[in-house]
Amino acid sequence: MAGKKWIIAALVIILALVAYWGSSFWSADPEPDDRLVLEGEGIFVGQIDSHSVEIIIGGQPRAFGLDGGVSVAGIRDGSTVIFTYTEKETRPILLSIKTAEADSEIIREEGIFSGQIDSHSVEIVVENQPIAFALSEEVSVGHIIDGSRVAFTYRKEETRSVLLFIEMIDEPEVGGNGDLVGEGILEGQIDAQSVEILLNRVFILGDDVSVDGIADGSLVAFTYSISGHRAILDSIMAVDEPLEGAVAHGILIGLSDSQSVEIQYYIAFALGTGVNIEGIADGSEVIFTYQEGIHRPVLTSIIAK
Repeated sequence: MAGKKWIIAALVIILALVAYWGSSFWSADPEPDDRLVLEGEGIFVGQIDSHSVEIIIGGQPRAFGLDGGVSVAGIRDGSTVIFTYTEKETRPILLSIKTAEADSEIIREEGIFSGQIDSHSVEIVVENQPIAFALSEEVSVGHIIDGSRVAFTYRKEETRSVLLFIEMIDEPEVGGNGDLVGEGILEGQIDAQSVEILLNRVFILGDDVSVDGIADGSLVAFTYSISGHRAILDSIMAVDEPLEGAVAHGILIGLSDSQSVEIQYYIAFALGTGVNIEGIADGSEVIFTYQEGIHRPVLTSIIAK
């Protein structure tokens, strides 16, 4: 009798264990996701297709696939985004994405890259207007050729717009060899060896130089010096009519940022060897390259825009 009870007890225990293991087997959670989840922040360029998007990270565009359930509806092109993703063999996959809080206005433009002002800033001509941009830490312009057409993205800030991304889309149409690049209006030939061009130019404010008290649109007399690719304003004053002497005259457009101003003025260029303006009508918009000379800048090339 005792043997039977022992056998029955053993059977009960075995059946209980089988029931427990079976329940655990069928109700077990899926295996944990072993994907390494990474976080990122960048500029949302837009959708490539229905399954992928492009985001600029560290100044470089990168394509991401969309994980199931991830949507980018409502995210504006050019917005700053925060996202999570996982690396795959073919391309990274977005697991989540949202617009960053306090998103600044991100703008995409095209223009002519004039060159570096200094190690922290560059100048780009957009619709005939030279604009100074500060370089973000992730952006390098070492591969951009002066005079080339570029596509770029920047963020507006109080002191100076910050360049977030830049790429060269067309090599220079004119010039080379480290020449400076400009855009302006050809006024005409002064004599057989020189021409006059109306252009806008950004000047770095020199020490103790200020435009406080000078209204935008005023006629100004100014002097400047050249340091590398930078034009440095040495003096400026509002005038009622042009002054005599070794000064330039122009119209003050206004502050480009806290450290530089933009002035529209006529400048005389000497014609370099082999350079002429035949076929270019007075009043035409032109793109040109030049080198700073001892007495006046020297045109190395010029074409109608």
